[in-house]
Amino acid sequence: MNTRDLNKVMQFYEKTAREYDKDYEIPYWKLYHEITWQNLKQFLPKTRNATILDAGGGTGYWSIRLAEQRYRVVLTDIAENMLKVAREKVKAAGLEAKIETRKVDMRRMSCFESDSFDMALAEGDPVSYCLDPEGAVRELARVVKPKTCVVVSVDSKYSLISSLISRKSFGKLSRLLRTSLLKADARGGAFDFQAFTPEELKTLFEKCGLEVVRIIGKPVLSQYIPHEKRDEIISANFARILKLESEFCGVSSIVGLGGHLEIVGTKKHA
Repeated sequence: MNTRDLNKVMQFYEKTAREYDKDYEIPYWKLYHEITWQNLKQFLPKTRNATILDAGGGTGYWSIRLAEQRYRVVLTDIAENMLKVAREKVKAAGLEAKIETRKVDMRRMSCFESDSFDMALAEGDPVSYCLDPEGAVRELARVVKPKTCVVVSVDSKYSLISSLISRKSFGKLSRLLRTSLLKADARGGAFDFQAFTPEELKTLFEKCGLEVVRIIGKPVLSQYIPHEKRDEIISANFARILKLESEFCGVSSIVGLGGHLEIVGTKKHA
């Protein structure tokens, strides 16, 4: 990513920090987060005072949730305003002793020693938006201890293809198919982000020394409910739909259709 692109990403998150959490109240995104949590719980460190890196953690949603489970968390982001909101939320939750916040570019984490974290996660698609996915995943793999987990969420290429077809955006679709890149139109200027297929994501993890344990789609079933009906249906049937999504999100034949992809890998060696 060139400096201009990085600045646009930073500007977007600096400007949207105060409104960023509003989407979390939308039924679709509540479902998305609960699918994520059901997956994460399977791979959390067994020792509750373990230290977890929440890279690109924004306003601290996952850091707070992890700290409430008695983990120590280091929350990083490139946008100072996102971290400012996170610090306010951490203080309000009384978790200052559990969560440390630092402004760090996840592609270059020399501030952290190798083999120092018991787990690392990058939720909310920062690996897609940093536009150096290999550099970011290599750093995530470097800073975790051997045999511990790295969990990354990214934008799903197949889901975006479907969305572009429905909008008749065939020019954008052609570029996505050719480069895996799509331009996000946002405050602060349009900037590119990268989408992945499950196969591409698996290859990336293996290239960076991570053994793939699981890939899921988030969500894979309710993703294709017509938008005008989706939130109403999810809200009225939340528990049932979550149970179905949790059951089918890891089925290999439909994982790639998920709105987002989440991959879990373990570090092979030091």
